[in-house]
Amino acid sequence: MRLLGLVAAILAVAAGTAAFAQAAHTAPVQGTQIAYFQPRTLFHSGLRDTHSVALTFDDGPNYRTPAVLDVLKALNVKATFFIVGNMARAYPRILTRIASEGHLLANHSATHALLSGEYDRHPEMLLDQIRAVNDEIAPLMRPGDQFFFRAPYGSWHSAHAEILNADPVLRNYTGPVYWDIGGDITMHDGYVMSAADWDCWHLHWTADVCAKGYLREIRRKNGGIVLMHCIHSQSAALVEAVVPALVEEGYNFVRVDQVGEFKQYETPQTAPAVADAGSIPRPNVVNIRSASLK
Repeated sequence: MRLLGLVAAILAVAAGTAAFAQAAHTAPVQGTQIAYFQPRTLFHSGLRDTHSVALTFDDGPNYRTPAVLDVLKALNVKATFFIVGNMARAYPRILTRIASEGHLLANHSATHALLSGEYDRHPEMLLDQIRAVNDEIAPLMRPGDQFFFRAPYGSWHSAHAEILNADPVLRNYTGPVYWDIGGDITMHDGYVMSAADWDCWHLHWTADVCAKGYLREIRRKNGGIVLMHCIHSQSAALVEAVVPALVEEGYNFVRVDQVGEFKQYETPQTAPAVADAGSIPRPNVVNIRSASLK
């Protein structure tokens, strides 16, 4: 996920965080009819306190992705790659390598567009965003692989689900899938308590400093879906700084299609699609500066 305008500041969660956290770990509203695409973002992965992590990499592939794949292969760790359609068309061989090495391909839209209300007023635009990626990844997926979607910037409207579930092919997706770890940078007494890789690079942090935030958040939550990217100059170095420590500590690595919490959304195609959820609360944030990071 690439957020705009965050260049010179460390984001720390302030007022409103508690409300966001409560919403982020609540299961789908009881009584909502289940369809593949959900009216609400799937915040709850069920991986916390399981000593299991699902590594997810957004926005690829590009020419830096092979270095990430090299690290994962050396450690025998499988991950999920949320693919942008334009990048897939630009780097087809790398896309094929991701699939051939046992990682799960997933959908992250054709152009990494912010899926605003305009896409509800023009449904063909929304369908094109998802279909373009599906056309690239579906031929490479193995029989039985489940299709997953993550919305760019985490932005999702309930009406999107109704539009996409009306399509006989695209309704086979589960999502939109969120994350538990890697969404923001937080500090406490000069210590990096959590990190988001794109902000680390904007702040000119090293991979080792960024990794401290990831590792502390993973250990604190004892598992979860981890958000990273595979397109930056330090992406591979970050993976190399995070994953070996988790392997040594006995963490279990799963692909998103192995997350048991999401099985409930894999419903028959005859099930009706429902889109009736409210908006997603967002935390308020304040900018802080830190002279030294630990």
